[in-house]
Amino acid sequence: MSGNPRVETEEDIQIIKEYTLLPILLDMLARDLNELKLYKDKVVYHHVISYLQEVERSIFPELQAIKSRMRKHNIQILKTEMNALGIEVEYKVRGYIHHFKMLRSLVKAELMTLLMDIRRRLT
Repeated sequence: MSGNPRVETEEDIQIIKEYTLLPILLDMLARDLNELKLYKDKVVYHHVISYLQEVERSIFPELQAIKSRMRKHNIQILKTEMNALGIEVEYKVRGYIHHFKMLRSLVKAELMTLLMDIRRRLT
């Protein structure tokens, strides 16, 4: 890798963002799957549940791939904090500590984008 090791690349930031957002998406899917049990007598229930479980299963290999990329790029997540305003992540890239913040509205938008990307790959 060329350039200044103190500066994280766009690829580094994307890796960190995905690694931060995918577990949140998994939590949302688990919550929604649990809430949908109330509608198990409805016609489309099994179809919706099956689709959401397929999305959920597809995330785990993605997380493994991201972890591998993190090792390759020498990236470590030191701390992740969620609060009413959004998410704050402290991470280390090639030995240098950086911070990453996303407002709640951006987190929601990014999660929807991730979900749409996963949907495209599954169909």
